[in-house]
Amino acid sequence: MDKNNELTLPEKTGQDNNQGSKKGQTDSKKKDQGSRKARGNSKKKNHSSKKVVRKTSKKKKNAASPNAQLIPVAKSPGNDKSPAGFGRKKAGENLNEVMKHLRAPTPRAQQELEKTNWKTTTTETEDEDVAGQKYIKFMDQVAFIENGTTLSTFFSNHLMNIAPTSRSDAFHGNTFKNQRKDVPCIDDTRVKLADPNIVYYIHANHIMFDHLKKTYITTQHPLPGTLNDFWAMVADQKVETIVSLTSSSSASNPNVYPMYYPNKPETFNNFGQFFVYCKTVTQPKTKYGCKEYKFELVVQADNEERRSVRLYHYPHWTKNMVPASSKVVLNLVKKIGKKKSQAPVVVQCETGVNQSAELVFVDAMCTLLTRQVEVNFDVLFRQMRSQKALAMTQLLHFLHSIATVMKFIKIRFSAMPSHYAAQMDSILPAISKDFGYNMCIEPSEPQLRSPTMEEIVIEKEGK
Repeated sequence: MDKNNELTLPEKTGQDNNQGSKKGQTDSKKKDQGSRKARGNSKKKNHSSKKVVRKTSKKKKNAASPNAQLIPVAKSPGNDKSPAGFGRKKAGENLNEVMKHLRAPTPRAQQELEKTNWKTTTTETEDEDVAGQKYIKFMDQVAFIENGTTLSTFFSNHLMNIAPTSRSDAFHGNTFKNQRKDVPCIDDTRVKLADPNIVYYIHANHIMFDHLKKTYITTQHPLPGTLNDFWAMVADQKVETIVSLTSSSSASNPNVYPMYYPNKPETFNNFGQFFVYCKTVTQPKTKYGCKEYKFELVVQADNEERRSVRLYHYPHWTKNMVPASSKVVLNLVKKIGKKKSQAPVVVQCETGVNQSAELVFVDAMCTLLTRQVEVNFDVLFRQMRSQKALAMTQLLHFLHSIATVMKFIKIRFSAMPSHYAAQMDSILPAISKDFGYNMCIEPSEPQLRSPTMEEIVIEKEGK
């Protein structure tokens, strides 16, 4: 063939090259898509070939079989064993419990009572701890003195000879109204009538102690010429409680110790403008008890006044002696503690300075201890002596007062540590040997039983 007739291929341009490359890419994509579809179809075949076969339940089998007999089953929470039934049962029980509380809620009053009881129990425990500390401090003071110089020596050297620092002009100007010339009546604390225009004198003094709202009036047994003055004091001071410690032996001399009140039920006496009517008389129920009189006091004036007065008389406490038992004093302390009035308590004995002073001294200490106030008997004695001249001049009354308070603590302080109990058991006999030789005899009433110390002391707490 002629060379001129040879076919020559045209040269490819850059555009043709680009188109060829795009076409190749498209073909490769199609191949990839085809392979993916093939894999997907194979997966579908494999998945469809693995079908989950579930077992037919017994109920369906029985229903499907033509000879199946339908057996009714009673539905109850106990027969439902499925998880769904169990959940419904539990939910129902919880709902019932909730509804039960909603139907019967705890009353608010009961809730408040429970809270109050809890607080009360806690408060009582705290109060017992505080009271125990006050008891221990008192016993420490007694033990420190008794184991050192002894209480007898301490009283003789520091307390017995405390002299009044105030004047006693009214006492010297009314000698005929005094039982004894050697027992002065301090002007600063003597009882005066509210009306300053009335000339008035009675051998009686106010006694007050720090941290104690209760006040006292100690006085002598009225003389025949001072009966009206006595009831004028009772009416003016609005007295509601009188304690008489005049013994029967002293009362046998009416010229010196006259009866200043009606002593039989439904009887009366006139003391000047004061009408005293005896409503009832209650005899003592136990040994160391006292007679209890209820009076109606009528003040006969322009504006007539009526007032109830209660008098306690213990006739077995002989002058210059201590009572037969500490129960006598503590029983009177209980009687005085029943009255919550702010009116002063009148305590009367033959001279107004020994038996009266002991009862006031013991009552003040026991009351302060009960109210969880620290008691220093040295301070209290000095306060009493500064207001009542020659109060408690006899050693035996002082020792008996301390021993009585110790016995009061022994009963009240149930949680007393053993070493303090042993210390008290050794101190009490040492104190009592100094006044035991000078004690009153037992009351002669054989039909009366002797009360226990617990019966006297613990009963005071609830009153």
